[in-house]
Amino acid sequence: MRTIRTIKFTAVVALLLSATSCKKDFLDVNVDPNNPTKATVDLVLPTALGYSAYNLGNPYQVLGGYWGQIWTQGPTGSQFQSYDQYSITSSTFNAQWVNMYAGPLNDLKYIIEEATKDGNTNYIAVAKIMQAYIFQVMTDLHGDIPFTEALQGGKGVIAPKFDSQQDVYDGLIKLVNDGLAAIDEATTVHPGADDFFYHGDMHQWRKFANTLKLKIYLRQAYVRPTVAQAGIQAMYTAGAEFIDQGDEAAVPFSNVTFNQHPLFAHITSVGEFNILASQTALGSLLALNDPRVDVFYKRATAAPNTGNHVGIVQGNGRNLPNPATLNDRQFSKPGAAVGGPGGPAARVIFISEAESYFLQAEAVARGWGTGDAEQLYYDGIALSFLSWGLTITQFNTYASQAAIDFPVAGTTDDKIKAIIFQKWTSFCGSQNVEAWTEWRRTGYPNIFTVSATSNIGNVFPVRLLYPDSEVTSNPNTPPQKTVTDKVWWDVNTTGQN
Repeated sequence: MRTIRTIKFTAVVALLLSATSCKKDFLDVNVDPNNPTKATVDLVLPTALGYSAYNLGNPYQVLGGYWGQIWTQGPTGSQFQSYDQYSITSSTFNAQWVNMYAGPLNDLKYIIEEATKDGNTNYIAVAKIMQAYIFQVMTDLHGDIPFTEALQGGKGVIAPKFDSQQDVYDGLIKLVNDGLAAIDEATTVHPGADDFFYHGDMHQWRKFANTLKLKIYLRQAYVRPTVAQAGIQAMYTAGAEFIDQGDEAAVPFSNVTFNQHPLFAHITSVGEFNILASQTALGSLLALNDPRVDVFYKRATAAPNTGNHVGIVQGNGRNLPNPATLNDRQFSKPGAAVGGPGGPAARVIFISEAESYFLQAEAVARGWGTGDAEQLYYDGIALSFLSWGLTITQFNTYASQAAIDFPVAGTTDDKIKAIIFQKWTSFCGSQNVEAWTEWRRTGYPNIFTVSATSNIGNVFPVRLLYPDSEVTSNPNTPPQKTVTDKVWWDVNTTGQN
């Protein structure tokens, strides 16, 4: 039996809905207290984190769910049929591009500027670390993006250049390093309830930044292995700490209207019949007797499948016999814990404890980090179980199967294949973009099947397009891509089709 190495139970941090208010000089007749032109950083930070969660937890989450083969379109719906068909356009994610740049990225820039004036280094640290996180999401989705000249509209830069993805990645490391350098764990001046992740615990922010930095380096493992190796080895030499149990970075939601999980709210709006289980992910969970299946998916509630988990082959929903007569309750839907039906109080996860351990396991398996890759692998699985309310006993039963054994005597690629499969499994329904992105990076898990309704032939989509807002207004936008054009670090999807 395998047991998790470190168990440190901590209380679940509840989302605080209130924030401190800024002082108003009511004797100043030149200031309208009802329409302030400035806000304090403690009011802007929760907006930046919350709005990031809304975008990551709904539109991007759905796209990652379809292209990461976790979900597929139901037979009686059509809301996301274009995702299954791989036929998105330059308008599909236009709003999200605008929202991320004009929203959280700009909010975080504002925090950096205001906190710099006040010498509030911990707010600077949080803002720079989160900018790195969001910019990585954007470049991983679109490739080259505005970076060095982004967010400079106030200085007259209305047509920012697009930086190469390689240059963006170098800039991400600098952003994280600058954030780490700004952390002051000794001072009492730091975020509080406005920090949805850690309530101002800057040591946890340090671990989050290190884990993000490790992820940034590993993303380059195939395209720039020398750079990735040197960066990771330097982190281990410096004694970097990573996210451990109790350190998950997530924004929790509640049952309160307008504060509900964004995916739940969207499903409630467009209908539960659209997003159903992909047989790719559901079938792999069932084949391994994985008890997380009841966390990630609901059981069917209509005959002839009542009480069972039933998925649909990717993209095949509209091809089923007499699809209009089928009942969506005959199939499995996303579980409440991941924001599916019945899950308004689910959380949007930015970096999980399990992800941290799988990142470390890969670093060690490649010979770039120190530690025990096998133990880190099993700890990652165990932390996934615990984070979803399952038990160590259930983990031990699952891990005792030969199919779960870590290939200690195998090749490096064998080890990475095992690690990424378990990472993809742990992401199911909650970190879907990362699940799809890790498949693009590594080619694992190698069980994906081209959508039955693909409009691009026997190939997979591997990127998003440049949005209309940029194409029409920024002359520096590169020539438009197609969904089959690989991003810079993707060297493994060739041959997958």
